[in-house]
Amino acid sequence: MYRVAEEIETPSRFVEARVLQAARDYAPLLRSGEAFSHTTALLLYGAPIDATDALHTTTHWSQSPARGAAVRGHRTRIPFGPGAAPHGLICVPPELALVQCARLLPFRELVVAIDALILPQRGPRGRAIVSREDLAIRLREISAPGIDRVRAALEVSRVGAESRYETLMRFEAARAGIDHLELQGDLFDEQGMWIGRFDLVDRVTRKIAEFDGEQHRLDRRQYLKDLRRLELVRTVDFDVLRLHAENFAPGELAATRLRLCSFFEVHPRSPAPHLARYFAESTDLR
Repeated sequence: MYRVAEEIETPSRFVEARVLQAARDYAPLLRSGEAFSHTTALLLYGAPIDATDALHTTTHWSQSPARGAAVRGHRTRIPFGPGAAPHGLICVPPELALVQCARLLPFRELVVAIDALILPQRGPRGRAIVSREDLAIRLREISAPGIDRVRAALEVSRVGAESRYETLMRFEAARAGIDHLELQGDLFDEQGMWIGRFDLVDRVTRKIAEFDGEQHRLDRRQYLKDLRRLELVRTVDFDVLRLHAENFAPGELAATRLRLCSFFEVHPRSPAPHLARYFAESTDLR
């Protein structure tokens, strides 16, 4: 599960805790071959998407969908076995959950979900829920409405974004044509001592963009650690741009893109034609 500190960063509609409890309460009612799906599965997998807390389940086409006030039941012709069981709860495989959300979520939220799914987890094994390469293979095997949107979101995704707002920052940079930045770049001082890891790094221009989340101020120890890290990186001639949640409010996105372009000294340019229409989508839930 995402740390509490990261939950603070996410929108008020990121309701993993409520979804988790609702799924646990409903789990005894799951029938054989049935699994949590759609946004429910993505939230249970740990994707910090901006989604409603409706509880979704899916079963195979030969079985009737679940019915009831507490659940939205679906069925699918796409063959599936159970995916992972986050929190001990059976979910459809991540690629199917993404396809099910293809026309339910804004394009940006699909990218947020994929970034979370392909991020190697902390710990000795360091595995992602699904690798970017494996996800690409699985999505090529699926033919379903909206599959092109999911494949486009995978193309925009990158391994390394460790929070929702790190994805949003990179997403807006890519939307302005800035897609050469290093994610989670490790920087060192002149003696080879590690300074820290930074969200978006351009080693050529020696510039860094960082998301300054709420937890950086609420946790005094973290706050002081971040101040020291930023002081040190400036001593090796890196400029730092710090962005906040307010910079990603709907009315601020155009200004944020221009600010990123100015900081990284690039001229705004349109994304590739096959991606431009997706980037231009509204960020509102459907």
